[in-house]
Order: sequence, then structure tokens, then C-alpha cells
Amino acid sequence: MLAFQIANAKKLLIDDKLKFMPDIFQTCLLRIDSIPYPLPGEVPYLLQQGAVLVDLREELETEIRAFGIESIIYLPHSEFEDRWETLPLAQPLILADAVGLWSKHYTVFLRLKGYMDVASLAGGISDWEKDGMPMRAGKYMPLNGPCLCMIKPHERK
Repeated sequence: MLAFQIANAKKLLIDDKLKFMPDIFQTCLLRIDSIPYPLPGEVPYLLQQGAVLVDLREELETEIRAFGIESIIYLPHSEFEDRWETLPLAQPLILADAVGLWSKHYTVFLRLKGYMDVASLAGGISDWEKDGMPMRAGKYMPLNGPCLCMIKPHERK
């Protein structure tokens, strides 16, 4: 009960701040059911406008390849429902994962909680990398293997 009251109090405080916050996602080309899906090339502008990228991938995934940006928060999808209140909900959030499945799910989750300044990165880190956006090598890069279940680090000589 106390957690619910704290969440509602945070929401009221955030609602007052959001009244003065412009919808930075209005420039996004892709929207489905009123949810913005920024394309990877649109994200740098959104980050400059104060958005934060929330990487929902699990730790192993982020150690393989990572977004090469500074404005990022790591919150694995397996912990999201327990820790979503730790997000800076007064800032616009861009949720991201491997291909866009978890980010869509949790964008809807946050909207049902009353937070509207949230978007889901179209195509996840897969499209981000494919579109030539900045990447950061993890400790397991470069990797070798036909699928995630078989990926192993290259032997270093």
C-alpha cells in the first residue's frame, strides 16, 4: 500500500512538471496506437532535447554490444516491474531492447501508469547498429557464433 501511495505522489509531482514539458516525440515519424517509435537516426536529437535511453536488455546482452551514448540507464526487463519507479519519470524516456519487443511492452506499461512522455526505440539495438549509430564494444566483443545461444568470444592471440 505504501509503495502505491509513493508512486501516486511521484506521479502527481511529475504531472505538474510535465504540464510545462513539450512533447519531444512529436517529431517521430513512426507512431502506432499513439505510441512513438523513434527511428535510430531520430534518437540523437531526442537525447539533445533531454530524453534518456533506458536499455532493457539483460546484463549478458549489454556485455556483448552496447549503445554508444552517454545518456543511458540500464534496467533489465526481468527487473522492470520491481524497479520502474527508480526511473527519472520527469524526463522523456526511450525504452530499448534487442529488437523492440520488451520496449513496446514496457512503454505500454508506463503509459497505463499515467506516464505519457515515453517511447519505444524502433528495431532496438539491432536496427541501431544496422543504421550505423554509435556502438560500444562489450567485454565479449568481437564475438563468434551463429546465434545468441552459441556466441563465444574470439580467441585472442
